[in-house]
Amino acid sequence: MREWSVGFGLFVFLASGAWGERLNVLFLSIDDLRPELGCCGVEGAVTPNLDRLAGEGRLFRRHYVAVATCGPSREAMLTGKGPRASREINHHYLAKALAGKPEGEEPETWIHRFRKAGYRTVGMGKISHSAGGYRSAGKGRLALELPHSWSEYVSVPKERWSGGLLHGYGSGIVREEEPAPVYEFLEKEDGFYPDGILAEMAVGKLEELAEGEEPFVLAVGFMKPHLPFTGPAKYWDLCELEDVSPNPDVPEGVSGVFLHASGEFNHQYQDQPEKGGLGVRFSDEYAGKVRRAYRAATAYVDVQVGKVLEKLEELDLAKNTVVVVWGDHGWHLGDQTIWGKHSAFERALKSALIVRVPGMAQAGVASESLVATVDLYPTLCELAGIEPGEGLDGTSLVPVLQNPKERVNEEVMSYWRNILSLRTERYRMAMFLKGERREVMLFDHELDSNEGKNLAGELPEVVAELTELMKKRNGGYLPELN
Repeated sequence: MREWSVGFGLFVFLASGAWGERLNVLFLSIDDLRPELGCCGVEGAVTPNLDRLAGEGRLFRRHYVAVATCGPSREAMLTGKGPRASREINHHYLAKALAGKPEGEEPETWIHRFRKAGYRTVGMGKISHSAGGYRSAGKGRLALELPHSWSEYVSVPKERWSGGLLHGYGSGIVREEEPAPVYEFLEKEDGFYPDGILAEMAVGKLEELAEGEEPFVLAVGFMKPHLPFTGPAKYWDLCELEDVSPNPDVPEGVSGVFLHASGEFNHQYQDQPEKGGLGVRFSDEYAGKVRRAYRAATAYVDVQVGKVLEKLEELDLAKNTVVVVWGDHGWHLGDQTIWGKHSAFERALKSALIVRVPGMAQAGVASESLVATVDLYPTLCELAGIEPGEGLDGTSLVPVLQNPKERVNEEVMSYWRNILSLRTERYRMAMFLKGERREVMLFDHELDSNEGKNLAGELPEVVAELTELMKKRNGGYLPELN
């Protein structure tokens, strides 16, 4: 593998005309981005820039995260390691594990590894858990969440946006202090909201990095389409009123332990006409408006991505820069009566992933290979010729970047609280474990891609086979999660 991968790296350099240079990395994370893109076959999606990137790179149609929530999913992406126990499935595990630790102690992020290899590493927006990259260090002090990863972390100027980066409203509403709506689209320009500001900052930083002699990692963490769905009104106008989910009801034969009451959506956003979740559907009219708002927020962030990619081309950096667009998890838009993430269904665990490498073979051909977020760490290291170290859970995707038909994973494991979820080529099985209680749901994606009927009782032999695979992925046992 190592000899082959180096050959691929040399092919990239020769094809790009960048002989002797090391590949840069432009890493764009997008919060709560399920594969709601035109390139993913979603009719009506307004995502021309992401679609164009997919046409120049490799769209991974079956990419799955480790955990269906922000912090742990990002931890897995950054460290290349999936959780093994419930203590690791929380928002602040990585930040706490790194707090006060000297450089060189585990866990080590791939960005840290790149910095040690001579890269200039610059971050902005939401890359780890906190939207601004800093955590509370007590007594009003702030500290970087990833203290050893960054050469520089750029903050959004307070004079541009003084409210919360992730949950703030342009109208001045404070979600924590008063009833707040799930969406807001004002007659403003792109640069009024945080993602527009981030795009401007990223463009300026690319101009600066282009003048330097060091290879670089530029990581930009866009906020939308995370709740609340916000952006300029023109993006609301671009998107038509959405239809209801193709599977808006509770799946047949599924235990309530796999459902949830859409707590983030219902309880943190009080200013809305209806409540739903846990078996209760919205009216089709309101569901359509919320789905439209999600799509409009996605259209807004697509334009911001386009600005950054355009500057990359303008500066002649695209020829030796790997571009990654990564959604930190999926999102239910009324699917299975759920509004939000935090589940073990396909909708919450499947997210967008696009990788473009200079000079790549069969550019624009999507891959159906099963891939996991933890695969990004070894992939980026291999492309840059950096030793990834030991103990990673992921597998390099370089073979799939060369040939979209290659397969690197037989199955992908994900977690949510007391639930383990396994995805194979054909099936998704999720298992709830607590004490002596065990609940299972099994979906056949060849027959039921919207996960509408639990087949666990009808296919015990498949359940038994996948249970053994789960044990294998967990070192020979099934952990009880909390």
